[in-house]
Amino acid sequence: MNKPYFLYIIHNSGACLFSHNFKEDLGIELFQKDLFSSFITAISTFSSELNQKLGYSKKYGRLPSIPLNISFEIMIFYKDPLIGALVVEKNDIDDDMKNFLNELLNEFLIIYENNLQCWDGSVDIFEVFKNEIKRIYNKMEILSYQIPILLEGYENKSFLSEIYTHIIKEINNQQNIKEISQRMGKPVDEIKTMISNLLWLEIITLSEKVSDDDIFEPKKDLFYLIRSNEMNPNKVDLKVTESDLKLLGAIDGFKTIYALSEEFSGLSIHEIKKIISNYLSKGSYIEKVELYPRIIRISDDILNKMTTETLALAYSLENICDGELSLADISKKVGIPIREIKKTLDILGKHVIYKKKYIT
Repeated sequence: MNKPYFLYIIHNSGACLFSHNFKEDLGIELFQKDLFSSFITAISTFSSELNQKLGYSKKYGRLPSIPLNISFEIMIFYKDPLIGALVVEKNDIDDDMKNFLNELLNEFLIIYENNLQCWDGSVDIFEVFKNEIKRIYNKMEILSYQIPILLEGYENKSFLSEIYTHIIKEINNQQNIKEISQRMGKPVDEIKTMISNLLWLEIITLSEKVSDDDIFEPKKDLFYLIRSNEMNPNKVDLKVTESDLKLLGAIDGFKTIYALSEEFSGLSIHEIKKIISNYLSKGSYIEKVELYPRIIRISDDILNKMTTETLALAYSLENICDGELSLADISKKVGIPIREIKKTLDILGKHVIYKKKYIT
């Protein structure tokens, strides 16, 4: 997870209890905290009141984010009596960043629960929370298949200890964390801790996380890569293995990572995630999509071939899959894993159509 820019923890009265600048060493200045907190409180209150008048509950009426421009966004999280606001680059918004903001508020509430209950308006006591931020950041999950990628200008970080210069020498933007740990003869967890510190220092970034239920669609450059390799493999600049090409060629915008792992039994799901993560991070080869299935009808011929369990799920899906809910939404609604839902939808074949939403 890349570092955000600014954090503000705001009391629902409008007072800014705590602010932190993650980019202070770059000379980037915080927004004026009192002005910022008043803005966030006012627009959140307005949004909540407006949505209540429209019939939405308090939970769904709160504003989750505010775009600042084409590149930046303010993420907002509510945990009474606090409002957390994180200024981030839009490309960095993912589950990790959302969990980070949530965890910051949780920790703040735990540490200052008594102070908040009898708060006298002073904010000095909250200043030491800055000592907790790096600890919370380092708790964010790093996966062993992720590939560390050196950022431009890392050579200027002359304050690193010898052990960190050793790990940097092993980072070639191709090896994942597990492979680096094997080369260095150190436990994976120890390497993860070091990687987390390098992330905090903004010396590296990591390849994207990939889950079993993720679905990816090929982009134009992937077709070009595959075609170029078929015509003249010696002229392809990117290092592409035969297993990479076969896996990448099977990406069609409908298969989950789990489905690909069943199709490519010679590759472990860990290896598949590593390959997908690598090409996803390059930006121009594949993109993540969400599917919104709609069942047109289920023919009797297909129903007769289904097991009792699959048949029961198919009937449930027929009433839910209207093209307005994503696979993740449907999974929550019926309490069945996405992989099982997708298997059933694949059996229905042409009787299911999908809308797609691209995850940027």
